[in-house]
Amino acid sequence: MAWNWFKKRKTQPEPGASQLPPIRWLEPADNPWGVRVLDVRTVTLSWIATSADPLCARNAVSYGSDDGTGFIGATPASPVVSSARIRYRADGMLADGVLFVPSVMEHKWAIYFHRKHIIFVRSWLRQVFVVADTQGEADEVIITSLQGTFTGKDEPPSFTARVADYLLRSHALNLVYPAPLLSGIEADPQKAALWCFSRFGNKAQYATPHELPMAVPDKPLRTYA
Repeated sequence: MAWNWFKKRKTQPEPGASQLPPIRWLEPADNPWGVRVLDVRTVTLSWIATSADPLCARNAVSYGSDDGTGFIGATPASPVVSSARIRYRADGMLADGVLFVPSVMEHKWAIYFHRKHIIFVRSWLRQVFVVADTQGEADEVIITSLQGTFTGKDEPPSFTARVADYLLRSHALNLVYPAPLLSGIEADPQKAALWCFSRFGNKAQYATPHELPMAVPDKPLRTYA
């Protein structure tokens, strides 16, 4: 699989961290989340994603009428199972359907809800990475466990939960929320910005290595057919 990322300009050399503008830190007092965050928008909102692999390119924009039923029962590549307790509001009981589907190549995830499972699909690969088990109560959805990982088999369970929560907030709820960074990657802010773009595309505007309280978002999760 060949992935390339190009800046929007007339000449398009393959980018590297040295070509990026400075990626600045925002201190806790200067942002709504109360922790130090990186502002990665100069990369994630101004670069375009392309692939030298025609299959990846086709996959990335193949979700327009996909209701996600083809992913029901798919087993993530990673067998890791971790417990979680992440709560969201819902308008009554959450119905089966679409939580988010990509419309451009800068969208890196599709998210579906079927049979009490939230299914996280890597869009360019059309591959299920993580499946979340849920419990549904009146006006509430609770993630109780997660099977799979988002970044590799050595991913800490707490990070898996953080990514799942981030994807639901940023994609399904369309909220601006910091993307989680693996510990240590923040030491090179330019590389961290590129990592955010490769993992989360243009949905990542800010990023942090710090854990955030998983307070229940005010907006409810909704599906559509």
